[in-house]
Amino acid sequence: MARNDDDLRFLRRCIDSEPGAWREFVTRFAPTLYALARRYLRLHGRPGGDAETRDIVQDVMLALTRRNFRLLRNYNPAYTVKTYLGVIARTEVHRLLRKRRPRPTDLDQFGDLDALGPGPQQVAEAAEEKEAVQRALDALPERDSEILRLRFYREKDYRAIAGLMGIPESSVGQTLHRAKKKLLQHLKGLLSLML
Repeated sequence: MARNDDDLRFLRRCIDSEPGAWREFVTRFAPTLYALARRYLRLHGRPGGDAETRDIVQDVMLALTRRNFRLLRNYNPAYTVKTYLGVIARTEVHRLLRKRRPRPTDLDQFGDLDALGPGPQQVAEAAEEKEAVQRALDALPERDSEILRLRFYREKDYRAIAGLMGIPESSVGQTLHRAKKKLLQHLKGLLSLML
């Protein structure tokens, strides 16, 4: 947790506009943001050229400073700053791609696009969301993580969960509800950026 405490102190220096703090932030995180932006662009079938990638890094830096550093103020120390910035970079890539997406003039020429199944963007988004949920599950206490995995990954009913965890069947629902609330709290910081 010491690493995240250092990150919190560093972000606080940026938010408080301490001299040199923002320059240090840019020096420290611009290379990471550049690599993430380039990766996301390639995942979406874009070449991820230098100009386009630099535009995204610049947009992320601007987004971080908007509204008196709102995004930095919302940083959740349960995650690394790199992970947090990765979510913001992904959001900026999606915004860029939506802005630059060509608008067809005649939708009938495309037929039924839903019949083609999920595209690369949906597959990449699902993989990233799955990774975020996995990290959040790993951050939960073992009992909470276990009950959620039994219910949603292994699809066990309440009776089976009670037997496997050694708890009364009547308390499974309440225990599951509390574990879901904790999981949502862990995801709140990351998910708020995707909206």
